[in-house]
Amino acid sequence: MRKNLLILSEQVLDLTLDKINRDLDWIFNSGSQKVLFISMRKILYAVSIIIITGIFVSAFNSCSETIQGNAELLPPQTYLTLFPDSIISPGSTTRKISWWGDSPNGFIEGFRISFDSINWGYTTRTDSTFVFTISGQDSTFRIWVAAVDNNGMVDPTPASNLYPVVNSSPTVIFDPSTNIPDSTFPVATFKWIGTDPDGDNTIKRYWWSLNDTINWRSVPGTINLMTLTVDSGLVLNSNNILYLRAEDNAGSYSGIARMPDTNAHWYVKENKSRVLLIKDVPLSEGNAALEFFSQAMDTVDFDVLDIKVNNGSLIPKIINPMFIETLKLYDVVIWSANRGGTGSDANFDLANSSLPFYHQAGGKVFFTTGFPTSVNQTQGNFIDFAPIDSISQCIRPFVLSGTSLINVDQGYPVLTNQSPVISVRALYVQPNVPVIYNLPVSATCQVDQVCIKNSIANPNIVFMSVPVYFFNSDMNASKEFFKRILFTEFALN
Repeated sequence: MRKNLLILSEQVLDLTLDKINRDLDWIFNSGSQKVLFISMRKILYAVSIIIITGIFVSAFNSCSETIQGNAELLPPQTYLTLFPDSIISPGSTTRKISWWGDSPNGFIEGFRISFDSINWGYTTRTDSTFVFTISGQDSTFRIWVAAVDNNGMVDPTPASNLYPVVNSSPTVIFDPSTNIPDSTFPVATFKWIGTDPDGDNTIKRYWWSLNDTINWRSVPGTINLMTLTVDSGLVLNSNNILYLRAEDNAGSYSGIARMPDTNAHWYVKENKSRVLLIKDVPLSEGNAALEFFSQAMDTVDFDVLDIKVNNGSLIPKIINPMFIETLKLYDVVIWSANRGGTGSDANFDLANSSLPFYHQAGGKVFFTTGFPTSVNQTQGNFIDFAPIDSISQCIRPFVLSGTSLINVDQGYPVLTNQSPVISVRALYVQPNVPVIYNLPVSATCQVDQVCIKNSIANPNIVFMSVPVYFFNSDMNASKEFFKRILFTEFALN
């Protein structure tokens, strides 16, 4: 049928063209204007038929063609923040890179990413921050990104760029809030802050050296706290300096940090005995207290740590481990503090944060102190290291000179004070806690226990709620008191 219609159309065209030719001959042979007008109308009519017939034939041919398969799907295109012909200046090993894609047949679902064009990952993100690890001071990295559309088609020509990177050197400083005291026993803890513009995790190790910048030793870059002892190289009875520097993955070093700071040092004092006396007394009473202990323990060697001098400057800023490890140098700690109500109270916070750990390590403590008169205290819970329920709120304003403590435990001598003791508060103790001394009975305060121990046999804590150095009327009794505590209770041989 299609063939017949085409033949018919061609015949119509032939007849129409023949008619136009005959009309034109007649026009040229006739001189009449009317004839010319009529004949032109006929010719225009014939031309219209030719045009319409041509359109019909063309449309028929187009519509009658058979469509084979589907329309061609084109892959997506991928773009990076900087095109390959752009200039990328060297930068930090930390780079933020962005990308996007365009799909002519759908929409972008994600991206494949590679750093070697062989091993590919997948993400739906359009940017990320990369940390390039380099082994030298500079290097160049290439990234490939290929968009993936909703038809599963992947860009066959991934976008790619070269990224030059330059390593940045790390820096390290000692934590200024943890400066070492001017003088320590042979335990010293240091804390530092290391940073690197390329990422703090790129710090590979820290190098430290004592007293010179030649003999370096290293610790992993994940460490920022270190405790040094004699085994580490601390020089006893001498000035010491610690030097520190950082090294990153690229082998670049920081400047050298120094502790103490420029032109300073700290003195390391040798521990020479098994007993440590912690002086937690006001400076005005420091000499009298030291003289008392020297006489009462005349057969015992002991070291002294004054935690009141220079506003407590000898207290390590890092309690755990430095202060705790310092206590562990000794078998026995005698912690001597002041009378109550003087405004110079015992450092209970320091005691609570250290003595329980010292006890766990086998240490033994005699703690002697008064208590503040204020009910609302600024320090934390007073006693976490002794078997005390609470402290009596009934205050004895004065315990007059010549008052003798009642030795509930007959193995202890009678102790008598030589000068008045103010603001004395007794103890509420836990059941079955052995009591060593009571105050004489008072008409105003019903609680009178002032000295206890945590166990009948082998105690590791003896606690007295009055300052023992005030009960010094009989030095022989004081000597017997310390012999009882040190040699009988604490088995110091």
